[in-house]
Amino acid sequence: MKIRVRLDHAAAILGAGVGLFGLALQYALMYVDMTGDGASPLWVTWRYFAYFTILTNTFVTLVMVRAAVLPKSQVGLNAPRIELMAVTSILFVCIVYNVLLASRWDPRGWQKVADLILHDITPALFALFWLLRQRAPLRWRFALFAALWPLAYAVYGLTRGAFDGFYPYFFMDPTVLSLPRIAMNLILLLAFFVFGGAVLVFANRTIVRRLR
Repeated sequence: MKIRVRLDHAAAILGAGVGLFGLALQYALMYVDMTGDGASPLWVTWRYFAYFTILTNTFVTLVMVRAAVLPKSQVGLNAPRIELMAVTSILFVCIVYNVLLASRWDPRGWQKVADLILHDITPALFALFWLLRQRAPLRWRFALFAALWPLAYAVYGLTRGAFDGFYPYFFMDPTVLSLPRIAMNLILLLAFFVFGGAVLVFANRTIVRRLR
């Protein structure tokens, strides 16, 4: 058990460092690109936090930063159900990006580096961190809790989009899709999160049973 504690602490430190670097790099790239076109720093920041990918990477990075500082904590951002919500969300980012969105553009140079960190490396590191943290069985109802993050983002994204007209994801864009279609997409999204959360709860229970 002590070895697992040391390993999950090391994973938290590594993941926090990589996550912070990836977020800072993506912000710097957006800053240079957008301010070069005349955007203000405030507008760059506003646009930066429009993306589910950025918000979720920020979320999981903060979870790992806290775990790096307080490795034995099981409350706050490191409460088991919060960590379950975080791992479900970041794995969703990885899967959906690589299946649906990656083919839509071809980043190069530092943008490719940022892209890999945000969509592949940080999800992998956080998944490893989460697996190493499993020491007690999770409750099945936590799978429902995992869907709160995308639900909150849907409300946030549609609200802010109504003000500035920017919708970063085509499946949530009312300028392209009808409201009933968007509602159906969101229902399917939430169902996917609940299913993913349930799979991870099952994985947790399997790991804990074998450890015991």
